[in-house]
Amino acid sequence: MAKIRIAVNHLCNDMIIGEDVYNKSGVVLVAQGSIVTDEVISLLSRHLIDSVAIEYQAAADEPQQAENAQPLVDEKQYQEFQEHFSVAENMLSDNLKKIVENSEDIDVPALMNVTNEILEKSRNETNLCNMLLMMKKDTESLYAHSINVSILCQILAKWSGCTPKEIENVAIAGLLHDVGILKFPEEMRKDFTFRKEMEGGVYNKHVLYSYNIVKNQNIDTEIKKAILGHHERLDKSGFPLRISEHGIGKLARILAIADIFDTYTMKENDIQPMSVFSVIKKMEEMHLHNILDTQFNMTFIAHIAHTMVQHRVLLNDGRTGQVVMINRLNVSRPLVQVGTTFVDLSKEHSLYIQELLD
Repeated sequence: MAKIRIAVNHLCNDMIIGEDVYNKSGVVLVAQGSIVTDEVISLLSRHLIDSVAIEYQAAADEPQQAENAQPLVDEKQYQEFQEHFSVAENMLSDNLKKIVENSEDIDVPALMNVTNEILEKSRNETNLCNMLLMMKKDTESLYAHSINVSILCQILAKWSGCTPKEIENVAIAGLLHDVGILKFPEEMRKDFTFRKEMEGGVYNKHVLYSYNIVKNQNIDTEIKKAILGHHERLDKSGFPLRISEHGIGKLARILAIADIFDTYTMKENDIQPMSVFSVIKKMEEMHLHNILDTQFNMTFIAHIAHTMVQHRVLLNDGRTGQVVMINRLNVSRPLVQVGTTFVDLSKEHSLYIQELLD
């Protein structure tokens, strides 16, 4: 039986302790072979034990269903989150239309209010990411996408140690980065998808449209640069200017990562979302090809992956399980508990996570 070390706060009932666990005095707290229960987890936590070894079987002998787990987000909290998100969409719609159609000045405090109430309804970044992902069951509008990107920008900026001013600026850039889409004729907007936008072509004009809308506005220059540069790539494969990495600003690099993640995990009419781990894999490949900023990209991938712990998932062989640990050397292929066995996706190369189930 193989062993692996995992954090105590990631333990699940019915796991098997792989080695004796001692307290500071050398007394055995939990013996090897013990079955993990709520009482065992509580005991380990009281004695400030950070991690323990558990035994696991490399793969299940036969398909098993994961036991029902507690929901990651409280139903009442999520309902309130949805209500505030809907209000935020309407607020952003009103603000952007006034800017585009009436050439009104950008009201930065009003824009910040769009996301502030949503942020206040979350307990922490993990809780916020979980609720945003739950919202992806529905088709996203321009306004939902802009709010998501703005929130993800703020989260990544905080994870990366940015200043409060940088966090505010990248939040505003996130809300405004696709405002130029409103300049497209109605017929073009009907055929528009964010995946098409990501791939360039005729829709890459939206970047210049967005920049032209904000360039003479009384907002921080860094916001304008981020909007203009959010589709540029370090290898000069981006658009509209195809500038090199030296010309791409800090906030544009953050905005690019948030935009990519939200675009590929969203549902768009006949386009199904990619699973979070599939997008993480895609972003790992972008890292290898020097397309995205290494520091921001790897910070984002590592943190987002860890928010997936305890999520129920569907494997491509039809089995369901629960993510119990992220492999820091292979972030897109975590350890998944299926019934009472464990599937290490970093070793089981024919398997992958097809879908998040909660």
